[in-house]
Amino acid sequence: METQLRIFIADDHPFTLAGVRAEIERAGEPFVVAGEASNGAALLKLLEASHAGDLLVTDFSMRGPQLRDCDGLPLLLTLRRQFPALPIIVLTEVENPAMLRAMVDAGVRGLVDKISARNELLTAIQKVASGRIHFCRAMRTVLDQAGGLDKPQVRISPHEAEVVRLFVGGLTVSEIAVRLSRSVKTISRQKNDAMHKLGLDNNSQLYAYARDHGLTS
Repeated sequence: METQLRIFIADDHPFTLAGVRAEIERAGEPFVVAGEASNGAALLKLLEASHAGDLLVTDFSMRGPQLRDCDGLPLLLTLRRQFPALPIIVLTEVENPAMLRAMVDAGVRGLVDKISARNELLTAIQKVASGRIHFCRAMRTVLDQAGGLDKPQVRISPHEAEVVRLFVGGLTVSEIAVRLSRSVKTISRQKNDAMHKLGLDNNSQLYAYARDHGLTS
């Protein structure tokens, strides 16, 4: 009998979560959905209580009920610190090179955009579970166009991109500071630095940039 692969899934959209579960269950053995969560805090508790499991498929942007609940890069870094052996696949709509590179640097083994999930997810699970890396075609194209994984050529840093992502997602500078455990001064500087590098003069232009360059989710 083939050993079961215990997969945990996380997404803050119920329909996406149900779709991921259905796709995994449709594949049958050895894949088994061992648990699911709708935000970062719930995911961390679930993994701790369940002794991590064999593989995680998670969304990148998940708002929790509390302001300090982490998502995005802070969540990935926390997962890597607390569960270093857990292979992670990120299922996301984010297509910004800085953010994708930061996910890889955080130890993510698979990147799949949500549009391709139905065709790519099971392949990603199979490859990542066997110790390999899988980036779907769309994510690989974005990374290659930005200079590949070895030659970063993105214009803003991952920290700046994370601040922009949260800001255009509706958080104030003060709320972002709480979420990321940084000072308001640091967050304000990173936001302003990002806008300066991108040649943007106001928040309306920043919203447009985030929309056009895959920083919204």
